[in-house]
Amino acid sequence: MGDSADPVEIGEVVEGRYKILQLVGRGGMGSVFLAEHWLIKRRVAIKFLHRELITDADMIRRFMNEALAAGTLGHPNIVEATDMGFTKSDIPYIVFEYVDGTSLTEEVGRVGALPVRRALRIAAQIASALEAAHSAGIVHRDLKSENVFVTDKDDMLDHVKVLDFGISRFLAASDRTALGDMTMGTPEFMAPEQITSPESVDKRADIYALGVVLHEMLAGSVPFPFVGTRGDLDATHALLHRILGEIPPSIDRADAPPGLAEMITDKLLAKDPADRYASMRDVRGALDAFASVTSRTKTITIPPRVEPASDEFVVAGLSDSSASRNALGVDDLAREVKQLGKRWTIVAGELRLELFNLSMARLAEVVSHTAAIADETDQHPKITIDFPRLSLVIRPEATQFSAVDLVFAARIEQWLLAHGW
Repeated sequence: MGDSADPVEIGEVVEGRYKILQLVGRGGMGSVFLAEHWLIKRRVAIKFLHRELITDADMIRRFMNEALAAGTLGHPNIVEATDMGFTKSDIPYIVFEYVDGTSLTEEVGRVGALPVRRALRIAAQIASALEAAHSAGIVHRDLKSENVFVTDKDDMLDHVKVLDFGISRFLAASDRTALGDMTMGTPEFMAPEQITSPESVDKRADIYALGVVLHEMLAGSVPFPFVGTRGDLDATHALLHRILGEIPPSIDRADAPPGLAEMITDKLLAKDPADRYASMRDVRGALDAFASVTSRTKTITIPPRVEPASDEFVVAGLSDSSASRNALGVDDLAREVKQLGKRWTIVAGELRLELFNLSMARLAEVVSHTAAIADETDQHPKITIDFPRLSLVIRPEATQFSAVDLVFAARIEQWLLAHGW
C-alpha cells in the first residue's frame, strides 16, 4: 500500500491500461510510479500531479508543459512522453518511457569526479538534448544532475536521458515562485539572472546550468554547494549571494586538455549571459573539440628544429641576427613578427596568433599540437577557443621577447603551414 496522499494504490490499474507496480519517488510537483501496460507488458514511468495542486492553474500549466516538451521533441537524449490522461479522481498524469539507469547525482556520489573523456561525452549529449529543446523554443530552467540519467543502450555506454521539463518555459511565458524575485529552479544550478531578473531568462540559463553539471562531473562537486538545511531561507540566500558575487573555483585536473577549465569558467559559468556561448550548438562544438583532444594518441609529429653547427638557436624563418641574441630589440622583433606572417601580431606587449575555422576538430588539433611544442620548448602560452576563433598569446618572461619565444612561434607557424592553414 502507498501513502494515503498518493494519487494511486499499488496494484491499481489506471484507465484500464497501466498497472501500478511501485513508487519510484516524490518531487515538488508530483509522484512518479513504475507501471506496466496491462496488454503489451511494457514498463513505463507515470508521473502524477500532487493531489493538493490539481486546483492550481499555474501548476496544471507547468505539468502540461512537461508533457508537451517531452512528447514533441523526439530526441534520443530526452525522455519521451508517450501518453497522458486523468485518474478517476481527476488527477492528471503523464506516461514516460521507463529509463533503467542511474542519475548523474548518484553516479558522481558513487565514483567521485569522472574521467575527463567520460564527462565530456555525457555533457555533449546533454547539450544535444537542450539544443533540440531550444530549437523548439523551450528553455528547461531546471537542468541539474538529478535530471540527467545515464544508462547503457545497446553497445553504447553512458547513454544520456534528460528529464523533468516540469518548469520549462516556452519563450513567451513567464513564471515566478512565492519568493517573488526568484524563478523556479534548484539553487546550486541557477544562473545569476534567474536570481536578479527572472523575466529575462533565456536559453543561456541552461548553458550556465550545463556548466555547473560539467564542473560537478570533473571536480566531484558543484562550484557553489548548498550549506545548511533544505528550506532554510538564510542558507538559500547565502548560496544565491555566492552565485552572484563569487568567481567559480578552478577545476584542477592534470588530465584535462588545455583550455577546458577556462572554457567552463569563462564561457559556461560567466556571470553575464552575454559572455557565455550564444547557443547550445556552440557549446556542443566546443565539447566535441575538447573530447577529440583527449582521444588523440600520444604520438604527435612536431616540425623538427634546425640545429646549426654552432650553439645558436635557429629555426627556419628566424633570421640569424635575431637568433644570436637573447633579447630582441623593437626593430628586430617587428621584423621577425612580420616574417612569421599576417596572422601574428604584437598587441599590448604580447605576441598573438589568431585563427578562424568553422571546424571545432581543426581548432582542437591546433591546440593539441601547440601544447606538444610548448611542452618541448618549456613555453606557457595562453590558448583560448571562442568558436570559431582560436587565440594564442605568448608573453615575454621579462620585458623583452627572447629568441626562444620567436623559435616557439616559428615552429607553430611551420606546423600550421604544413597542415594546410
